Amino acid sequence: MCIRDSFKAHHLAYDYVKEWENENKIKVDIIDEKLSPDNLDILADYDGLAMTLPKNFDNSIYEKLHGLGIKQIALTSVGYDIFDLEKARENDIIITNVPDYSPESIAEFTIMMILKALKKDKEIQKNLRDNDYRQKANILGQTFKGKTLGIYGLGRIGQDVAKIANAFGANVVSYSSRGKKDIDGVRFLSSYAELLKESDIITIHSALTDENYHFFDKKAFAKMKDGAMLFNCARGGLINTEDLLDGIDSGKIAFAGLDVYENEKVINGRKDPNYQDKILDRLLSNDKIDYYPHISYLTNTSLENQVKFALNAVVEVLQTGDSKNRIN
Repeated sequence: MCIRDSFKAHHLAYDYVKEWENENKIKVDIIDEKLSPDNLDILADYDGLAMTLPKNFDNSIYEKLHGLGIKQIALTSVGYDIFDLEKARENDIIITNVPDYSPESIAEFTIMMILKALKKDKEIQKNLRDNDYRQKANILGQTFKGKTLGIYGLGRIGQDVAKIANAFGANVVSYSSRGKKDIDGVRFLSSYAELLKESDIITIHSALTDENYHFFDKKAFAKMKDGAMLFNCARGGLINTEDLLDGIDSGKIAFAGLDVYENEKVINGRKDPNYQDKILDRLLSNDKIDYYPHISYLTNTSLENQVKFALNAVVEVLQTGDSKNRIN
């Protein structure tokens, strides 16, 4: 068996690919380029395909993969929103993802952002750069204990955030449209409106759907407490960024921590002479926002699990015709 892994592989994950290859005695080749109709012929001698999530995907690839005898695409990520799942199914292509590669990595990063905001880390660092060592009002911090933390999206990551927040003494609340769940340390509310109203801090850990696109907009912010904080380590499209910036400028939102941005395709393009994104410029220059370029997942545990779980899915499909992580 021979597997092609992966198109645009994460350079920090190469060692884990080789570890898996040695452990499973299966040949794995790496190609560091984007999968496209122009380079599909190199897959002719391979049994399976694993790849990182591209920024865009040509749907004509499914038919050509089918013609080459490739039966699946194993993604190393959770997200798959750019793929036409029906078109893949029509061409007998099974797409798999890695739903739980390291929820604790993202949960810990979320808690870090919350603590930095509460302890006024950004203001402290600014004072230090100005050689100002005075204990001024702008660095007067708050405790996490006693705060009400609202979690939007209580999957594995959200539950890990809840456990850590409970250990700090926060009051954790959430809401489920599918009915009340039984999760230790979480008080379930009757509506999203109640979640917005009660929370001192809201952290987002939901998948992005057509129904919740821009769920956090000016209407939602108007229902939140004055001076509430908002954190997002999920998907950028869940927040209307312009409305958030306006909410922060008005003082309605005291602080935001973001690991994602709804127009992330331009993140790596600021050195491009054609770069234009005034919203991102406002976001990056705002003293009341901690911004990170989609790296909350980036730990050695995550990279190892992403690679190895994806490659396991390739073998699973080839051996059984299906996978527990199938998304189409």
